[in-house]
Amino acid sequence: RTEPYGSSGIAMGFNASLAFGAYLVFAAVFLFVIMFGESEMFQGTIVERIHYWTTEGWCVALGWGLRKTLGKEKGERVFGVINHWVCERANPFMQLVYLSLVIGGYYVFVAYGFDLIGLYVHPAHAFVLPTVMILSLMQWLRVCWSDPGVINASNLEAHYRAHPFDGVLYRPKECPTLGITVPARSKFCNTTKRRVAKFDHYCGWFNNVIGENNLRHFIVFLAVHVALCAYVAYLSTAVVYGEMARRGLLAAEFNTRRGPRRLTEDWLLLSKFLVYHYSPLVMLIIFLVVLVIALGSFLVYHLHLINKGMTTNETFKWKYVRKYMQKQAEEAAAEAASQNTAGKIQAQRNEGLDVLDEADVGCVGPTGGEAAVVAKTVKTHRSFWDRLTGRRKPKARAEEMKNIYNKGFRKNLWEVFHPPSQAVAQEMQEMGSMTSANAGGSKRKKQKDR
Repeated sequence: RTEPYGSSGIAMGFNASLAFGAYLVFAAVFLFVIMFGESEMFQGTIVERIHYWTTEGWCVALGWGLRKTLGKEKGERVFGVINHWVCERANPFMQLVYLSLVIGGYYVFVAYGFDLIGLYVHPAHAFVLPTVMILSLMQWLRVCWSDPGVINASNLEAHYRAHPFDGVLYRPKECPTLGITVPARSKFCNTTKRRVAKFDHYCGWFNNVIGENNLRHFIVFLAVHVALCAYVAYLSTAVVYGEMARRGLLAAEFNTRRGPRRLTEDWLLLSKFLVYHYSPLVMLIIFLVVLVIALGSFLVYHLHLINKGMTTNETFKWKYVRKYMQKQAEEAAAEAASQNTAGKIQAQRNEGLDVLDEADVGCVGPTGGEAAVVAKTVKTHRSFWDRLTGRRKPKARAEEMKNIYNKGFRKNLWEVFHPPSQAVAQEMQEMGSMTSANAGGSKRKKQKDR
């Protein structure tokens, strides 16, 4: 009744099971911290600290260590080279992590469950699974190699027309790097050294920026991978359940300290049995469920942003502006604010937005020292629980500001899959062709009249 699964090649030593489970738990925690550690909700918590040390802090610590061991001058020189090629430039580290997780998870199922598909689920799944896996990798490559919407001289005018300035988040100003008037909703990415239209965030999983032209590919990527993880979790669960049912383990009794017990009657006993005898597939199921929750939450978050007509970059800008407006409202509630005070706060708000334009933006918020400095100027002293539950809301209410880029969910979603700058560029090209044709016709008519 307690026969290991070795006859089918699924038994593992208990130590190996613990090691594999620890790896999957670590990978799940790592993914959560990388994806959500920048969120305002986790400011001042250990999640934010872990995120800092796994993304930026280790680079700072490396520089400190090199200066201490090699001397200040030589350490600065060596660190400058490492910092340039590893910390400040786009690199494929996170892409390799993605491939190791996807290929590793697929290998576990193929090694321990693929041969049993025909016994417990329809044999067609043996062909569906590799197909879905290939499509998922193809979608990942599509996001990696896609153009996020890089702004250049040929499409600059189209971006001016597609995205007007709102006077709140965006106003005409010059890009210090490119020397052009910055189109609204665009941002210069410090990692890839490109100005991207409707900048959302830089994503290390693709080593690419998510912007106007590839946001649709990113949304599809999230949806496909949520479906893939749920699908493999279902197959793994069906295989484990089918094997236990075939062996009669669900009705078998086991001698415990509390007397004979069935697996279906004792969840602790069932958990121990599954972890020991079916550990690879059980750990894979747990890992995939965590991924479904994490990626599903991220997909819902981006659909929420689409519904609000905002990008990840703009959500932080709006939070920043609203905090300044809230600060102004609270000061006005305490005493009548003068015009000079209002003007000073407006200038501080504009200055803060300029700094945020230079800060890097990750999955759910800005990163880097400049963004941290700006965040401190508008930091609200609220606990993690208050931020999570929305308690202790300020009494004074700031003036509501309208987001002119929010056109309703259906229109916003349409613009995600049909970027407006591309439509404007096509219209400009057609108008140019018609103008050229009309000019050519007029020229031929004049020559004929002569």
